[in-house]
Amino acid sequence: MPFGLRNAPGTFQHAMNRIFHDYLDKFVIAYLDDILIFSKTVEEHVAHLDKVLSLLRQHKFKINGEKCEFGRTRVLYLSHEISAEGLKPDDAKVASIRDWPWPQSVTEMRSFLGMTCYYHNFVQNYSIVAAPLTDLTRLDTPWEWTDRCEAAFRQLKHALTHHEVLKLPDPDKPFVVTTDAKQYGIGAVLAHQEGKKLRPVEYMSKKMPSQKWAKSTFEKELYVIYKAYMSKKMPSQKWAKSTFEKELYVIYKALTHWRHYLLGRFYVRTDHQTLKWMRTQPVLSDALKRWIEVIEQYDFEPQYIKGEYNKVADALSRRPYFSGALITEFRLVDDVTRSMVEAYREDPFMSEIIRRLEAKDKVTSAEFELVNDLLFLEKARNKRLCVPNRESLHSLFLGECHDATGHFGFKKTAANLSQWFWWPTMMRDTKLYVETCQVCQRDKPRTKAPLGLLKPLSIPERPCESLSMDFMDTLVTNKSRMRYVYVIVDRFSKYARLVAMPETAKTEYVIELFKENWVKDFRLPKSIISDRDVRFTSELWKVATAEQGMQLQMTSGNHPEANGQAEQLNRVVQHLLRHYIKPNQVDWDEKLALIASLYNNVVHSATGVSPNSLLLTFKPRLPLDFVLP
Repeated sequence: MPFGLRNAPGTFQHAMNRIFHDYLDKFVIAYLDDILIFSKTVEEHVAHLDKVLSLLRQHKFKINGEKCEFGRTRVLYLSHEISAEGLKPDDAKVASIRDWPWPQSVTEMRSFLGMTCYYHNFVQNYSIVAAPLTDLTRLDTPWEWTDRCEAAFRQLKHALTHHEVLKLPDPDKPFVVTTDAKQYGIGAVLAHQEGKKLRPVEYMSKKMPSQKWAKSTFEKELYVIYKAYMSKKMPSQKWAKSTFEKELYVIYKALTHWRHYLLGRFYVRTDHQTLKWMRTQPVLSDALKRWIEVIEQYDFEPQYIKGEYNKVADALSRRPYFSGALITEFRLVDDVTRSMVEAYREDPFMSEIIRRLEAKDKVTSAEFELVNDLLFLEKARNKRLCVPNRESLHSLFLGECHDATGHFGFKKTAANLSQWFWWPTMMRDTKLYVETCQVCQRDKPRTKAPLGLLKPLSIPERPCESLSMDFMDTLVTNKSRMRYVYVIVDRFSKYARLVAMPETAKTEYVIELFKENWVKDFRLPKSIISDRDVRFTSELWKVATAEQGMQLQMTSGNHPEANGQAEQLNRVVQHLLRHYIKPNQVDWDEKLALIASLYNNVVHSATGVSPNSLLLTFKPRLPLDFVLP
């Protein structure tokens, strides 16, 4: 088929559907020229593969062997990764979303929303979270980047980088649809029962227009089940009727949307007994009659559960569109505060402390304090927020102090967390969180104990007295022709400077970099420890350092462990760059300032304080400092 014809894709797709008509969705899926064959066993897969190839040969289609993959248990298909575990977004696409810069125009905003919307099935409450951003794309809305837009942008990126692996739908297992409709919106979840737990297949949530959506919970429930996980805004009609109508509307819409899944027997879970009373209504509007007529075509068993147990859908529908369970740079979001106050009542340990404070117990008051219904622990003039025993809150704050600050190890994460938060099992939870972090397991190298006995270097007495230097090869030449990172570490404070440099940099260039990036801001060191790179062994380098009274100490050949400070920092820089660079890796030099800031602001295990605090003699202000009063 010639290129450029408008109807070429549709014609080609029609040809694929005609060729594989008898086998579509049984063991083969075809989207244009992307053909996916799936089987339960190896023998069955060989038979399926033979059948598909025979059909292609019969209809005179050829395949490109270099672009084909056979016998895979994990495969990328249409920017999704499919495996026995379930369905999840392509890691490369998620990395692009994670590193997406702040949009500066409506066009850039539409590009960002287009990318995230493609993966909206993986985000609970997508339309509600993205509402401030979608409002910016309207023609009648002037471009204004507000705090709400900033919070929504961060929350959307966080949700997509911490997505849940969705279970692949199994038509042989019964589906469970959980719905709820409340003040701020409607929520629904399509799931499979696995043991005592529900495994989600798709999520859905809808934002209610603040002025016009006031219909019944009945209609919302029907709308949820229809548009489940479509994440579109509610229709613009005026909703000002009973809860009964809202709930019924949610169920009606959900059944219509999930019709291809729900033609067999399934279950509907809701906290409103709409279905029980829909036939007893004395007067029905034309719309209600249409909805009930559609609902009665399905074979399902209703299950009524209390709202307090209907956690997933209830959380989606109760949550206001402008807030989310994230910490912004300047404040605790209202939802987090409310969740913590509620969790205090459920936590026996925290509730007992609050009871004693209210009884004005002097011993308790000496350590704890209530500020705006939040409990704080004060020790050594450091006020820390007491987090109640609720897993979602623990994960939230652990994520802020681990995922958002560079994915450092257990000790640095625990030290970072201890500056602002406290709960009894914090150390144990932090260790488990770091050990099970998928990003850390994927990106961090395995370290081995050094071989043989080492002769330790003398410990410097003050900052900037002794430096470690090294050149780290990134193996990627970027658009600025930079390939190496010039690493400078103060051995006393552990403070680091990272400078990008080209592969062909001469000794003169290295000397200028050293003067511009270290000597200009700090004093000349007494000694420099380095390996035997040709630039460090050159006569020009030796003369330049000798003139300034600096002593050179070079490691033995093939023993990089002798310059442990610089080598350890090289590993840290490498694993941090893996988290933040784009998949094509050409922007690594733009991230060096961020990497250096993350490293210098985290507590070092050798000193017990951050390099910035030790070198600058004061504690720099960090984003989490704005959270606590």
